Amino acid sequence: MSTPAANPATRPYGLGVVRSLMRRHFARPPGALVAQIALADVTVLSELVGGMYTMNAGIRPLAAPALPLTGVVCTAKCPPGDNMGLVKALTLVVPGDVLVVDAQGFAHWCLGGFQLLQHARATRGLAGLVVNGAYRDVDAAQSAGFPIYGTGLAPYSGPKAGPFEVNVPVCCGGVVVQPGDVVSASRDGVVVVPQRSLSAVADALVQRAAQHPQQGDDVLRRVFELARSFDCDEVPDQGPSTGRS
Repeated sequence: MSTPAANPATRPYGLGVVRSLMRRHFARPPGALVAQIALADVTVLSELVGGMYTMNAGIRPLAAPALPLTGVVCTAKCPPGDNMGLVKALTLVVPGDVLVVDAQGFAHWCLGGFQLLQHARATRGLAGLVVNGAYRDVDAAQSAGFPIYGTGLAPYSGPKAGPFEVNVPVCCGGVVVQPGDVVSASRDGVVVVPQRSLSAVADALVQRAAQHPQQGDDVLRRVFELARSFDCDEVPDQGPSTGRS
């Protein structure tokens, strides 16, 4: 006797066979290093980690003024519009964690409301949310001092069907983020410090702090000297000069 065909209506997203996946524990960086990163300006961190670990401008604070945020990354990967992965990840965070969610940039509806985050904050110490997608209730989050960064706002919250993946590498703002990395965010943007580079970044921060202010002036002088001496073609003047070279 033949087996009846599966009914797509009874399985989320058609006939997909990929099951949900989660990692409960992962290597975490020393708290002292995380605290040192938290003291640094995001723009300085961006210079140290480079463009590969600086999220694009699509990931921004969803309320003003921006609430600064630094913490160890916990991750979730969700199908467009589905938030079960986010909810599962919220059951695994530890105090000081920042949840970074890859929702594939989906923004027609959001991944949930502030009640979910508030519960995780109160019961597990969640520090903030960075999402490659939309969220809502940002006024309530802002009033509570809870930072949310994402691509936009949407009022409707989608289904909880899965599949999902938790604490795996994800993509957010064009950056591959892994659990155990450190994320730092402010009005200027969002930067990821890979766990393997935390000590190097921390050492570089100490070296920068030890620099004499004159060294910064020397850097500016060299930059402007480079600009003045840079070889380029000039467009002929078409009228009297009104400025000075």
